[in-house]
Amino acid sequence: FGFGLIAMPALLLCGFSLPFAVTASLLISFATRVPVVWRLRRAIDRRRVALLVGGAVPGLWLGSRTLGAVDEHDLKVAVGIVVALAAVALAVAERRPPRPRLRGLPVVAGFAGGLLGTTTSLTGVPPALLLSRRRLPAPGFIADLALYFVATGAIGLAVLAVEGTFSGDAATAVVWWLPGVLVANALGTTAGLRLPPEIFRRVTLGLAFAAGIVTAVTASP
Repeated sequence: FGFGLIAMPALLLCGFSLPFAVTASLLISFATRVPVVWRLRRAIDRRRVALLVGGAVPGLWLGSRTLGAVDEHDLKVAVGIVVALAAVALAVAERRPPRPRLRGLPVVAGFAGGLLGTTTSLTGVPPALLLSRRRLPAPGFIADLALYFVATGAIGLAVLAVEGTFSGDAATAVVWWLPGVLVANALGTTAGLRLPPEIFRRVTLGLAFAAGIVTAVTASP
C-alpha cells in the first residue's frame, strides 16, 4: 500500500490532475498485485478478503462521487490527518496485549479503503491498519492485501469509467511505466517476506503514518 504514499504526491506535484493520479494508481496496484496473489495464494484468508472487498464496493462508489463534488484540498488534508492519527493510535496499542476481535471491522476497513481509493488512492491503508492490529505474519498480510488490491482495483476502475472520471491519458502512461514498477514490486515483496514480524508491523504503521502526513502536507490550496 506504500505505492499510494509515493505515487500520489509525486504525480500531483508534477502537475497531473487528481483523476489522472487516482486512475494511474489503481491501474498499477491491480497489475502489480496479480503476480503476488499467485505467488502467495496458499496464505490467503478468502473469508477475510471477501469481507474487505464487500465493504469496499459502496466506498468506491461513494468516493468516485466525492471526487468531483468536494474541494480537493480540504479532502486530502482531512484524510491525511485521520490516517496519520490512526497509525499513531495503533502504534501505541502495539505495546498492550491484543484485544478481542470486533465483528464487522473488516467490512468497515474495506469501506474506508474503498472511499479513500477513488479519492486519494490510499486504498490499502485502512485494511493494512486492520491486518497489522491483528498481528498477521507477513505472508498472510501481504497475500490478503494483494487480493484486496486486485478486486478493489478492478471495481474502482469500473466505477471511475461509469462516473466519467477515468483518465485515458493515465492508462497510456501506465503502459510505459509498468515494466519498471513490476520489477520494483517483486523486490519489495521479497524483502517484506524476510522481515521479522515485529519489524514488519512497525514498517506497516510507519508507512501508514507517512502516507497520512504526505497526503496532508502536499495538498495544494
